[in-house]
Amino acid sequence: MNTAPVARVLIVDDEYYFRQLLIHLIDWTSAGFEVVAEAEEGSAALKIMEEQAIDLIITDIEMPNMNGLDFVKAVRALDSAAKLIFITSYDNFTYAQKAISLGADHYLLKPIDEEAVEQALITIRTQLTEKWEAERYINRLKKEAGYVQEPEAGQSTEEGRRQGSGKRLVRKAVDHVTAHYADDSLSLQSTASVLFVNPSYLSHMFKKETSESFVEYVTNVRLGKAMELLRQGAAADESLAPKVATIAHQVGYRDPFYFSKCFKKKYGITPNKVYEGSNVERE
Repeated sequence: MNTAPVARVLIVDDEYYFRQLLIHLIDWTSAGFEVVAEAEEGSAALKIMEEQAIDLIITDIEMPNMNGLDFVKAVRALDSAAKLIFITSYDNFTYAQKAISLGADHYLLKPIDEEAVEQALITIRTQLTEKWEAERYINRLKKEAGYVQEPEAGQSTEEGRRQGSGKRLVRKAVDHVTAHYADDSLSLQSTASVLFVNPSYLSHMFKKETSESFVEYVTNVRLGKAMELLRQGAAADESLAPKVATIAHQVGYRDPFYFSKCFKKKYGITPNKVYEGSNVERE
């Protein structure tokens, strides 16, 4: 008996009337799909994917703020397994190549061809059903072997994957900060660019997972490393101890005076005072 769930669809296109045309043109129920959300650009679509599991994304390429290709890069960076259909007005070979490299299942052109969409849905529905059946079989074997626990009531495998994707993104951001805290150009924007996600989305997820803003986290990492270097200097031969300005640059601060101000605000003592001994006391 086929117990595969209804596949959940997200439509992303900056043209409202096209979204409505697509929603009402296709018999989604008969195809085994349900349009659960729509968005007019990539940033909004990423937030939707954070809130609910999506099995199929149908997206335009040319959109404001965050185009379809960048949006899908961000989706893939989150390890989403969602299937993908690009529908665009541009018969552009370069676009098609990029779409394929991002794992596009279909690349269709506007004006919309109802039959082409329906054929694409048939193919994708078959692939999704096969994937879900394989997952259930593997999970059953693991359960019988005692390797996995029952999922929480109402939680699907895809929902569990989606919830973990935010944590994985934040871990990648933390790893990037750990590797590049000494770079004075490190920022939320530069990190988001490296991870192929929207800065506002990364900021939101980082705060949600760590209870700190991205800027607060970077500052704490830099000042913590500075304290470590200053204590090492206090314990070293005075002639070999690095100057405060040198340590400021080593932890990503161009301006030693600003570094000293931030350091005292956090620790209640100036960096120079740390050199008086390895045991830090508040003023």
